[in-house]
Order: sequence, then C-alpha cells, then structure tokens
Amino acid sequence: MALPRVFAYIIASVGPKYNLRGSVPWVKEGMIFFGPCKRNMRPSVEKGDYIMGISPAGVGKQRRVLLWMRVDEKMTFGDAYERGRTDRLFRLARRNAIHVRPRNDIECVPGNPSTYEHIPGATHFNDWQKDIKGKRDAFLVGNKSSWAAEGGGPTVTQELIEMLRVGIKGNAQPTIRNPLTGNARGRHALVTGQVAQQMIGWMPKPSKRLFSSRSRTACHRICSCE
Repeated sequence: MALPRVFAYIIASVGPKYNLRGSVPWVKEGMIFFGPCKRNMRPSVEKGDYIMGISPAGVGKQRRVLLWMRVDEKMTFGDAYERGRTDRLFRLARRNAIHVRPRNDIECVPGNPSTYEHIPGATHFNDWQKDIKGKRDAFLVGNKSSWAAEGGGPTVTQELIEMLRVGIKGNAQPTIRNPLTGNARGRHALVTGQVAQQMIGWMPKPSKRLFSSRSRTACHRICSCE
C-alpha cells in the first residue's frame, strides 16, 4: 500500500469572507475539479494523494483550510474536455476548471500545447500553453469525500503548523500567520508518511461545504499558478 502524501498550498484567488473566486478549486454539485493552476505541483500529484488549500492573508481574521481533496482521477485536459460529451458536470466545468480543448484539425497529443486551443472566455488566455506543456497536462478530480469550504473551513491551528513544517523545504519557520512561510506564492509543501497520516486523521470537517462554485471564475490579480 502506497504511503499517504499531502500537498499543501495557499489559494490566492480568495475574496473577502473566504469566498473562493478562482478556477481552482472549482466545485459543481459537490464534485471538485483541479485544473489550470499550480503548474509545478500538479504533475507530481497522483491518484490517492491529498491536496490541502489554505486561505491567503487578508481575507479574514484567521487562516482557514478551504480545500481538502483526495484525488480520485488524474487525466489530461484533453480527456477532461472530452468527458464533457457524456458527463454533465465535466461539461459545466468547461471555461472554468477546463480552460483548453483539443483542436479539431489535428490529433491531440498529451503535453503538446500546439494540439490544443484556448476556450474563449476561460482563464489564462495569455499563458495557457504553460499550464499544459509536458507533464503539466494533468487535470485532477476529487473523490466523494473531498470538500471545499469558504467561511466554514476549519481554522489553521498550531498542531497543523507543526505537521506542515515537516513538508516545507529549507529553513522556513511557518506560523499560524504564515502557514507556508512569508512568501508562499508558487510554492507548496509535501508531507508524507506517518506525519501525512496524522494530518489526514486530524483534518476536521467544515461547518459548511461549498456545493457549487460561481458559474464564471477568474484568477486573482496575484495568481499562484506556478
């Protein structure tokens, strides 16, 4: 049995009162999609791994966990788009979590941006090629136990900080105020093994889950796409 792994990052696209307003995570009827953002993290995530998204500074009095996702499927963006032909929720994810589609005039090759095109009106219109080049052509879907929350997300505690500390590279000293260090843009922590198992057991349920994201989303002006 594979050892548990937890990837943790700061969600930049969060508005006042912890409102999730980006395309990652994107939720529809409880299903969680993880698309364009976190280009450097997504390729390493595999089925069975967990992703934790923490609120940024300045959106509320406390840092909160806004995403707790166990990955059920990993596929290319091309496969995710095509799933929309038969799956209503994937179809609704187009232009939101799914921002690219295979071109009609050429065979779609995983990891080759020249065989894709940007969906008009979707996010990342000016740099979408970077999202899917090579191993970054990775689209993630959470299982049924996954959740996203806004104001109802569990607060970040000192106990969680101590577990996150294990997964942060370098000499950074995380705090409740800065859970992944003072400059966490584009970075993520990776917690594995026994500590990851402790984190999984520690994670409280949110007081209220986000059932569906807003129909149109956009990246925050300071995005954490890397």
